[in-house]
Amino acid sequence: MQFKNLIIRNSVSLVHETKEVIKVVETPFAPFTRIWCGHEAKCLAKLAELGFVGAPRLIAASSDRFTMQMLDGRSLNRHFVIDEETFRRVLGVVHRLHDLGFAHGNLRPANIRITDGGEVALIDFETCCQKGNPLFLLARFNDWVRLHLLWKSTLAPFVQTPAAMFFPKHVILAMYVITPMNRCTRSLQAIKKRARRSLKIRAERRASAFYRVARGLRTSIRKRALRECPITVDKE
Repeated sequence: MQFKNLIIRNSVSLVHETKEVIKVVETPFAPFTRIWCGHEAKCLAKLAELGFVGAPRLIAASSDRFTMQMLDGRSLNRHFVIDEETFRRVLGVVHRLHDLGFAHGNLRPANIRITDGGEVALIDFETCCQKGNPLFLLARFNDWVRLHLLWKSTLAPFVQTPAAMFFPKHVILAMYVITPMNRCTRSLQAIKKRARRSLKIRAERRASAFYRVARGLRTSIRKRALRECPITVDKE
């Protein structure tokens, strides 16, 4: 995903009057822009034809942008705690997507949306893969891993429920390796964030100290100049 973000830049604008979302795809190459934009638009169109209701409805598409339905509600984040029933609805939507021969490929919490009516919808189908694509199995496995990480996170505080109730056996076995790696990655990210914050504080302190020294030098130079060349006022 990080490599993709170096090449592809997306901008999203909301049209509240018509409840539409306009997504513009920007890449350094026009043919690649058409391919990438058309890929997500085609996935949304095919899912709508198959009756999948857990995705935005495609309205219009062009070479570098497409318009889709605006979904109400909000996406999952660190402050959004879901119960077991909502998590089962998320699983149901993903199961339905996989049964139709599609895999999302990027099921992070920001791409899982809970509508005002309590329904679950998925957004951001850039990395969606259809069955027959060489990356389909990898994308589907990534969906399961993301769901397992969501189940283990603070967003879903019902970890007392056995994992076998939600996930296939091969995913549970794989998580014995992936979970420690994910924790190590998070620890490294936290260390990196603290290091950046520390460097920023040090830079600000150095800048402040330099400013104080410069201001002191300027004041001393002015005082010395006044002593050497005093200003005299002629009295008539």
